[in-house]
Amino acid sequence: MRWRPHLSATSSIVLRVLLLADGVLLVGVGIVAVIYVDHPAGLYLAGGMWLAAGVLFGLLPLTDPYRRDRHRSTW
Repeated sequence: MRWRPHLSATSSIVLRVLLLADGVLLVGVGIVAVIYVDHPAGLYLAGGMWLAAGVLFGLLPLTDPYRRDRHRSTW
C-alpha cells in the first residue's frame, strides 16, 4: 500500500489553479520565443517550455479534490 498525502479541497483547488496558470504562461512564453528568438535556439527554448507545460498539465489530475484511488483495497 502506497502512502499518499491527503490535501484538503481548498489546497487542491489552489494547487490546481497554480499548475494551470503556470502551464498557460509557459505555453505563451514558448510562442513568444518561437516568434522573437533566433530560430534554432528559439525552437529549442520553446520546446523545453512546452515540455514543462505538458508535465504541469499532466499533474492536474493528481490535484482533483474529488478523486478516488482506483486500487484501494476493500479490507
